[in-house]
Amino acid sequence: MARNRPSRPSRYSRSARLGELLREIVASELARLDDDRLELASITGVETSVELSRATVFISALDEEAASAALEALEEHRLQLKQAVARSAAMRRVPDLAFALDPSISAGERVDRILRDLADEAEE
Repeated sequence: MARNRPSRPSRYSRSARLGELLREIVASELARLDDDRLELASITGVETSVELSRATVFISALDEEAASAALEALEEHRLQLKQAVARSAAMRRVPDLAFALDPSISAGERVDRILRDLADEAEE
């Protein structure tokens, strides 16, 4: 006979847990794809909508040209990536996938540039 366990609140929200699972699956599938445009791209995170029907996959790349090519390639492989998620995750409904550049990368570069400018001004 199964014992009833007391319900414990999860440490992370369901959408955050799903986002992490999707990140792992998509990153793994990305390594299997034979597309040169994806060689310099990496998956940095996934945000899911509250209702879990849509997931935005964030990527980073070395430069704008590589990022643009990677986004184009991901759009072309969207169905294959969604099928990989369906195979790997026990979900009733697989979220629609969207792809975007990770805004934290450019924000970090901006902060770094500001700090360098401040350091240069302090030396003068």
